[in-house]
Amino acid sequence: MKKYWIIPLVLLILFTLVGCSAKKASIETDPQTSLSSEQQKAVENSIAYIKNSELASKDRIDKSLIKIDTAEENTWQSVYTDSGKAEESAVDTTDWIITLGDRSGFDFAVIVCDSTTSEVIGYMPME
Repeated sequence: MKKYWIIPLVLLILFTLVGCSAKKASIETDPQTSLSSEQQKAVENSIAYIKNSELASKDRIDKSLIKIDTAEENTWQSVYTDSGKAEESAVDTTDWIITLGDRSGFDFAVIVCDSTTSEVIGYMPME
């Protein structure tokens, strides 16, 4: 009877190890210190985009909490522009996904910026 609890224990350990595997690298930083000038400009453009948006929580977003990831091949599928869903050619794997605010609640925004021009491409709605 004792040997039957070993199988669930082994499975639990395996699932824990897989869940804790390395994730894609991202930058979480104080906006004034570690960002390149292009990233800083993209963050500023993202903040301006949020201020001019119709987001209900835009005044509650903590703009000092910044996370920058690079886009993946399929990121464009989740991006919306002011005119609707983004085209595949609008986002490439060098572009930045900038998250402003605390993702533990609803007071955050995810903005996609072009890494070459630092201009806002669009936003990613909350999942």
